Amino acid sequence: MKANSVASVVALAAGLTVLLAGCVSAPAPKRSDEAWTAPSDALPSDDVWKDIRTRQPDLSRPLTLAEITDIALRNNPATRKAWSEARAASAQVRQAEGYFMPTVTGVAQVNRGGLGSDTDVVHTDYLSYGPGVQVNYLIFNFGGGRQAAVEQAMQTVYAANFAFNGALQDSVLNAQLAYYAVVGAQAAVEAATSSVTDAETVLEAARTRLNAGLGVELDVLQAQAGFDQARYTLADAEGRLASARGLLAQAMALPADTHIEIATPSGELPAELPETDMRRLTDDALAHRPDIAALRATRAARDANVRVTGSPNWPSLYFNGSIFRNNFDTYAGTTGDYQEPYAATLSLQWTLFDGYQTASARRAALALAEAARESLHQAELAASADVWNRYQQYRTALNRHRFAVASLDSATASHGLAMDSYKAGLIGILDVLTADTQLAQARSLLVGARQDIFSALAQLAYATGRLESGTNPQPGTATPLSLDKERKP
Repeated sequence: MKANSVASVVALAAGLTVLLAGCVSAPAPKRSDEAWTAPSDALPSDDVWKDIRTRQPDLSRPLTLAEITDIALRNNPATRKAWSEARAASAQVRQAEGYFMPTVTGVAQVNRGGLGSDTDVVHTDYLSYGPGVQVNYLIFNFGGGRQAAVEQAMQTVYAANFAFNGALQDSVLNAQLAYYAVVGAQAAVEAATSSVTDAETVLEAARTRLNAGLGVELDVLQAQAGFDQARYTLADAEGRLASARGLLAQAMALPADTHIEIATPSGELPAELPETDMRRLTDDALAHRPDIAALRATRAARDANVRVTGSPNWPSLYFNGSIFRNNFDTYAGTTGDYQEPYAATLSLQWTLFDGYQTASARRAALALAEAARESLHQAELAASADVWNRYQQYRTALNRHRFAVASLDSATASHGLAMDSYKAGLIGILDVLTADTQLAQARSLLVGARQDIFSALAQLAYATGRLESGTNPQPGTATPLSLDKERKP
């Protein structure tokens, strides 16, 4: 009867499993040329975007670069992700230490048994139950596996922490580049607006000469074409400014449609870089760049892993212990009320052959350690080239700015002289339009050169590993290794 009941329960459970499995079907598109219509349960609420929308920093006034950087660091999901990964790596150190600590297991057991004899002399039927404790402890591994495992975990933590520092510097750089892109876009709009005003002045002068009988209709049409092109350039500049504002909002981890006003930086430019020992600058940069430090820690972790994988080749000393209390309920025969068995063992274990698993694991660890070394080699060469290129780009940006200022001065003087000569009837409209175009180009060159200086200085500081929170390109700085910190008002 009991067996039949068990069989019935098993059959019922199997039937329910089949029934429930048959009620679930995976949705799939019905046709290859029609979009799939998602059911309501396939569109869960997006709490992440709601959280982004609820972020409301104080945007009631123009923000300085330092304030923009602070908001970016607080909101940036990349830095929070790197922070969480660093904390997870930190927890793994304690986990690695735990592998070599005693393992204590509590046990509760129940046993029903009996002993029978065909002579019918002794029949024992009993129920034993009770708690127990087991202890297992690796006292020592002669291959240094304990220390190597902890070192591997610790170096992994260092790599994660340096990656976190790198994420902070990435956030600062992105915020600075986005800020100066908006500054440059605003300056481009101002320059384009001035060019529209100049083109309109030329157009009015052509109309005045035509009305006075001193000009021709062709001059007016050509001046009108120049005016329309100037307005086209202004529209393009305004579009670029809108895009730059969206990128700034993205760098601050805010929705792209967030309206952000920025405080215009001072008109003073960073100072010329002094003569620099590039060997010293490169060595100093490699000592401070977080990405290089993370790779060095990764290499150290791989080296430690070589020792971890090789440790099974050495003997290990173990301690094993246990103690139990067994209570007995006896139905026949004679026995005591309880027992307390215990044991303690010291054992020296040495794996003589494991199917080449340890040897293969160690060869793989050696290859990975060599790969980490070559990755570091490659990264350090790339970092040295990055420092060199960023340094030269900054010096070039300063030179271009100096020439752009001179070009604007010449173009401004030429434009004024051309206008006066045209009004006096000494030159034609094409000469004026040429001067007008040259003036617009000179303004554009100056705007771009000024933005390039600050962007190049920020990237040089980043390349040297010195770009951190509160460290922003400032007027009058001689080198990114001694950047002044912008103070909040």
